[in-house]
Amino acid sequence: MKEMGVALAQFQSTPSKEENLEKISKIISRLSGISLVVFPEFTDLLAPSDISRERLYELAEYDDSQFIRGVRRVAMEHGIWVAVGVYERSDEFPRVHSSVYIIGADGELRAKYRKSHLFDALGHKESDWLKPGDEPPLMVDVEGFRLGVIVCYEMRFPELARYVALSGADALIVPSAWYRGYNKEEQWLTLTKARALENTMYVLTSNQIGNTFAGISVAVDPAGVMVARATEEEGAVEARVDQGRISRVRAALPLLEQRRPELYQYK
Repeated sequence: MKEMGVALAQFQSTPSKEENLEKISKIISRLSGISLVVFPEFTDLLAPSDISRERLYELAEYDDSQFIRGVRRVAMEHGIWVAVGVYERSDEFPRVHSSVYIIGADGELRAKYRKSHLFDALGHKESDWLKPGDEPPLMVDVEGFRLGVIVCYEMRFPELARYVALSGADALIVPSAWYRGYNKEEQWLTLTKARALENTMYVLTSNQIGNTFAGISVAVDPAGVMVARATEEEGAVEARVDQGRISRVRAALPLLEQRRPELYQYK
């Protein structure tokens, strides 16, 4: 059984892409013995509250944008996989996607996931300016580990995490920009632990901090044990995905094997 080191970056985006890219580089340069670093949703840009949809579309990323090229360069220089959440141009001007780019340690774009469930709740309406993706959670292989990817609000949909678990995932990666608010921090911790425990897999979250966001970047193991948690500051926390731990937990708690889906198909 193998282990993989993962760093979860707790990040405060600014309106300057150049500054955000420099912060990405500094965080990665401090890491050692890490195979993958995860950055939050909207790492590329803190969009001002009064920005027009047209201007945001103009600023949003695409596969060969300067910001994405910069992340690819940093990943290649340090030989590390990078998962980074960004605004991405859609084919439906002026809406954009909330996307996660997966960059290999060789600097190549390996995969991309577009958030499919938008935060139209609690007084927010992301669908006014975001276009949802239409694909299931991303599954990607990183150095012998199977990882699933969803984004932020999608943690509230247990079907997505279960899809990832049934697709053979060792861990669920969740770049996020979780808003502060009454009981929101407690909700986040409850959701991360539940998604890990009910699927007996790691849940690894990277969150925006500062501005209007709550932080609380955490790593939870397959038994629902929190094994790493960020402070109230920017930085990165490290965790290890241990396939032996997954096997032991699943032997003791064989939830996935004990499912009886024929009894609870949706009508």
